[in-house]
Amino acid sequence: MNSLLDMLLLAALLASSAAAPLSRIGGIDVMGDFTDVQTIGNIAYVAGGATGLMIFDVSDASSPKLLGSSADCIGCNTTAQYVTVVGTRAYVVPVDYYNPGAGNTVFAIVDVSTPSSPRQLGTYESDVPYNRVFISGNSYVYSRQHDGIHVVDVSTPSSPSLVTKLDSEDKWDTYSVAGTTLFAYLQAEPSGAPDILQLYDVTTPNLPQTFSPL
Repeated sequence: MNSLLDMLLLAALLASSAAAPLSRIGGIDVMGDFTDVQTIGNIAYVAGGATGLMIFDVSDASSPKLLGSSADCIGCNTTAQYVTVVGTRAYVVPVDYYNPGAGNTVFAIVDVSTPSSPRQLGTYESDVPYNRVFISGNSYVYSRQHDGIHVVDVSTPSSPSLVTKLDSEDKWDTYSVAGTTLFAYLQAEPSGAPDILQLYDVTTPNLPQTFSPL
């Protein structure tokens, strides 16, 4: 299997017939190292490494077609590692091509309303690394960083701004956002103490409220 797009096509086949044997039904050879993919309808959005953001038409699973790509949306010294799409915007998180261990300190907001010509709208940069981002509507981005979760206002994509930061004495591990609730899994510090599933009410993103931990 050569790419995440191949896996995507296999997953589509598997979903249509759980009893069917696993087999490849299509693929496409392109430059880049695919590291993340999200599908919306018949469109696949791919983080294609040094190739940047790549957009495919997968309406015909046996013959996917490249619609457009953009490498300049994240800078010439970075590679696309994660992509999250909401509406007509893609949020691309890169990693430094020359120093991948340094982590990600920037994400790009890309207009994908015209798949053949994705266009950068803005970027947000922090002084500490983070990885995948979660989006609430087209207004707020939640990003896990070493010192907690940052809430970024992206309602004006050309100039994103930090709204607030959720801190904890424990180590942030994984998290997700569903509606107006943020779920955070915390590894307790010091080591050996019980881990925590912490819930936050983010109905008002600049004033998150803490639920009792689980």
